[in-house]
Amino acid sequence: MHIEEIIQKIVPADRGCMKLAQTRFDNLIKPVGSLAKLEEMTSRYCGIKGIYEKEDLDYPKRDLLVWCGIEEAAQAEKIMHAKWPVNVLAAETGAKAVALLVTLEEEADALEEGAALVQELVHEKGLELLGFGCLSNPDNEMVRTAMTGALLQAAAMKVPVMLDGVAVCKAAKKAADMAPAVLDYCFAGHVSAEPGAEECLQELGLTAPLRLNIPDGAGEGAAVCFTLFNAGIKAYKEMETFEEAGVHAEMKEFSLAEQSKKGAKA
Repeated sequence: MHIEEIIQKIVPADRGCMKLAQTRFDNLIKPVGSLAKLEEMTSRYCGIKGIYEKEDLDYPKRDLLVWCGIEEAAQAEKIMHAKWPVNVLAAETGAKAVALLVTLEEEADALEEGAALVQELVHEKGLELLGFGCLSNPDNEMVRTAMTGALLQAAAMKVPVMLDGVAVCKAAKKAADMAPAVLDYCFAGHVSAEPGAEECLQELGLTAPLRLNIPDGAGEGAAVCFTLFNAGIKAYKEMETFEEAGVHAEMKEFSLAEQSKKGAKA
C-alpha cells in the first residue's frame, strides 16, 4: 500500500469516547483530576479504540521498536539477543524489544518500508500499542523517514505509539505535517536529556509524564512509560464511581461540583 493510501485511512480519535472516558475518571471516588497524565493517556486511548465502557477496555498487547542505521548494527544485534537495557525494561511490561535496521538510500523507499514493517508486525502479533526508540543520530534522514512511514501506518491502523527521544519526535513532526491526525495516536513517554528534547515535544503539543535524565532516546523511557499506561487502565477498570459503590451522596470535598470550584479558583 502506498503512503497516499495509508494517509487516507487516518482518522482522528473519537472525541465523544474520550469525553465519556474522562467523565468516568471525574466520577471515580477520588479528587477530580488527581491521576493527571494517567487520566489523559487512558481517555485518549479510549478515543483511539472507540470505547468507553470499563468492561471493553483491555491492556493492549505491545512491542517496543528500536530503529537504527547500519552504523548501529552492533547495538541492534545486542537488542536482538536481549542483551540491552531496553530488553529488560520492555519485558517488565510484557513487551518485546525489536531492533529494526534501516539500510535504504531513497526517501520514498524508506517511507514505505517503515510503513510495511509496522503493518507486518501489527498483523502478525496482534499488537495494539507500540513504543518507538532510535539508536541513530536525529539527523539520520533515512532512519527518520522510515519512522515517519511507520507512524503513519500505525495511525492508519489505530495503533498508538509511545514516542522516545528527539529522532522519533522529529519523525512524528514530519508525519503530522503529512497527516495532522497522526498526533492523536502519539504519546510522549519521557523527556530525554538530549539537546532539544523539550522543544521537540512542545512542537508536537505533547507533554511527557516522565523526566528520567536518560541521555538518549533508545527506548528505555518508552518502556518505563508502558507501566504508567497500564496503571491508568487499571484505575479506570478497577476503581469505582460513587454510583457503582452504591453511594448516593458524595463526600462533599470529593464531589465534582466542589472540585470544579477549586479548579476555577486556582
